Amino acid sequence: MSAVGEQQRIQILELTDKGDGIGRLDAVPLYVAGALPGEEVEVTLTLVKPNYLHGRLDKVVTASPDRIADFCAHSECGGCQVRPLAYPAQLEYKRELVRRALTQQGLGVEVEPVLGMQSPFAWRNKAQFAVRATDEGAEIGFYRKHSHDLVACDDCAVQDPLHGELLARLRRWMREHEVRPYDEVHHEGDLRHVMTRKGFASGEWMLVLVTRTEQLPAEAELLAALEGLPITTVVHNIHPEPGNRVLGLTNRVLSGEGIITDRLHDLEFVISPLSFYQVNPVQTDTLYGKALEFAGLTGSETVFDLYCGIGTISLFLARQAARVVGIELVPEAIDDARRNAERNGIGNTEFHVGKAEEKVAELYHAGERADVVVIDPPRKGCDKALLDTLVAMAPERLVYVSCHPQSLARDLAWLTARGFVLEAVQPVDMFPHTLHVEAVARLRRA
Repeated sequence: MSAVGEQQRIQILELTDKGDGIGRLDAVPLYVAGALPGEEVEVTLTLVKPNYLHGRLDKVVTASPDRIADFCAHSECGGCQVRPLAYPAQLEYKRELVRRALTQQGLGVEVEPVLGMQSPFAWRNKAQFAVRATDEGAEIGFYRKHSHDLVACDDCAVQDPLHGELLARLRRWMREHEVRPYDEVHHEGDLRHVMTRKGFASGEWMLVLVTRTEQLPAEAELLAALEGLPITTVVHNIHPEPGNRVLGLTNRVLSGEGIITDRLHDLEFVISPLSFYQVNPVQTDTLYGKALEFAGLTGSETVFDLYCGIGTISLFLARQAARVVGIELVPEAIDDARRNAERNGIGNTEFHVGKAEEKVAELYHAGERADVVVIDPPRKGCDKALLDTLVAMAPERLVYVSCHPQSLARDLAWLTARGFVLEAVQPVDMFPHTLHVEAVARLRRA
């Protein structure tokens, strides 16, 4: 019987959908973060259960030809789970994740090679940092994997380099003016989180400081500390409730207009603190371009865009459709969507606030019909009530944009069993070095 602390040498057979290497010890699966298929590794057992084991990677005895030098000094944050894997191998791994999910649901469609990035670094346009107290004073960083322990991080390879100087100034401001870091155990303190957003095309920056309290201490000193940085607007977000949600519902603009803009595919978008906006603008253009291609628009169609956010896909579609109807649960996002349509001079869109499963059913029962439906749901996928309505409405084409292969495969299997034919699946790498993969699927009415 194995025991915690025991050292073993094993062969890694494959990667799990969590990005961990998996081998076997006496026929029991042994999971090792950071190990790659084909490698012989030395590990120390950290968790022993009857049906599985976890081990810490101590040494790579025989390295995979796909292993690359580590580019990150903050591996304990756990954000870039597959960064030891060469980028072409990452893309093939993500293709296999999508293929595996579809196969498990009995879907045999060919999965296209993943559309990746030319340079898979500094791609994030949004960052969220936690603020906590340490022995050295107030600290800003990411959470360690599977915990709420803080990892200070100024030089994240997938974030913009500006964060190094920005976080250094914020730390100094907090320590010099005794701004209290948030204590999540006792629900005390002032500053909970720091969030940044960047318009890649515009060069505009938003800084959001999230407090438990209605007041942000040392506001004037904060703005003075930021002088010389390319920060376009500073927003104070108030989040008085306990819990893991990052942002509250109330915003105070400290400088600038409280919004930034960005451009995608010759369209300009307004982004507010609460807006959903894809975090990789380069690949967003690729993703939405593929969705537009799969929609097959001729200019005569009515299109429903479900989970439309601030209207990014809606406006992509609107220039090639007769009419686009967007639906989104978040009222602030719909406000942004309407403002974005007006900003771009697009008049053939309309946007509705509500749950997709309720609003689509309401429109359908009122006699509305869509020729094409584009769906971009959260990770959990679509509500069954929504799928029921789509089957009843029977649009000519469905375009499903997904960030989670398992929920995508489940919903595609449900739709193909009820009158739709799955024609194509195209993965897109929106999150290099992580285990996440987006995919666009095209279905037609049988």
